[in-house]
Amino acid sequence: MPDVTIVIDVENGFCKFGNLASPRCDAVIPAVKRVIEERLRAGDQLFFTADTHDPNDREFEIFPVHCVRGTAEAEIVPELQPFLENATLIRKRRYSAFFDTDLEARLLTASPQQVTVVGIDTDICVLHTIADLRNRDYRVIVPAQAVETFDGPGHPGDEVQAWALAHIKGVLGATILTPDPSRVR
Repeated sequence: MPDVTIVIDVENGFCKFGNLASPRCDAVIPAVKRVIEERLRAGDQLFFTADTHDPNDREFEIFPVHCVRGTAEAEIVPELQPFLENATLIRKRRYSAFFDTDLEARLLTASPQQVTVVGIDTDICVLHTIADLRNRDYRVIVPAQAVETFDGPGHPGDEVQAWALAHIKGVLGATILTPDPSRVR
């Protein structure tokens, strides 16, 4: 069975424009694209998730309105659109890609030996999806250069990113891959 790569929430509303768009998240797109290409060459099955909310979603009590169903914010960024042709798109409305979606059934069918996870935001949707993957005993690989979070008031990006990666590795037991400095361009 092929392994699986999950690309979490690399959407316009987090990268390009809107209340939660972040230059940090936009800057990670080339690394995400490289990992997708690598994993496709390895034969992985590709899943994308897209944070997609109804206009009155309770999440807007916590975060500003973002990625509303039917808006351009809720679409995968243009740089990754070509990969959607041979991928599965899972629209979700909560942090974990397992909540109220068919991801669990799709993974049971795929029966991967490992799941590679890339995307946005490391400390929110990436972390919660990885927690649910690990709770189901999937081996999880996280290329550190292909996950990112945002800077904001009370949310210092560098500190939060370091904490999230340490938590994903030390508490959740995922493997964090760091780039080989000789291969970084």
